[in-house]
Amino acid sequence: MNLAKKINLKDDEKIVSILRPYTLTYAWKYLFGLAFLLVSSFFMFRLFFYGWWGDIIYGVGMFIGFYLIFQALFVNRANILVVTNARVVDIHRVGWFDEIISSAGYMEIKDVAVRKKGIWQSLFNYGGLAIQTKAQNFVLEVLGIHNPTQIQGLILDLGQQYKQDIKVANSQVIYNNFIKILPNLPDGDLQTVQRLIADQLNPNLGSTDSK
Repeated sequence: MNLAKKINLKDDEKIVSILRPYTLTYAWKYLFGLAFLLVSSFFMFRLFFYGWWGDIIYGVGMFIGFYLIFQALFVNRANILVVTNARVVDIHRVGWFDEIISSAGYMEIKDVAVRKKGIWQSLFNYGGLAIQTKAQNFVLEVLGIHNPTQIQGLILDLGQQYKQDIKVANSQVIYNNFIKILPNLPDGDLQTVQRLIADQLNPNLGSTDSK
């Protein structure tokens, strides 16, 4: 399925960044899977010599090898963190046919925390990212992200920009509504509006008149 359709991307929403788990977090599955395939292939003819139980051992070894490789390829790499200009979406593949999609808008995000545990995560600069919402009972957590501090800064910057854009948009809506009702205001209200506008345009003149 297309990623935009999967996260229900809106018309005015743009994808800023797509993040997948760091390769080192699941590389061991590739190594173990390859090891099972190589060992099973190396002893293939010797196992076949022992009859049906040798065939079973060979089949089990090949199955485990392919299973580990395909799980790393289709399950682990399917975990995606999508950062847009309006929200953060976490696509978490639990199993082959089990997927959880969670999202948090920038207006809902309260804090973004980074955790690097152990010497390997500090050495190779990867770790977890926890996004806490204002609801307190919902935390969006993503593990195994490369350079999580940079992603933390990106999310915080996008959140600040989004909130600023919302303020500008709300101000524009208020202005448009004011323009619409302006012709229907009585003379007294228009004079009040005129005086307020004059005070805003000439604040020094207004203070002089008051003296």
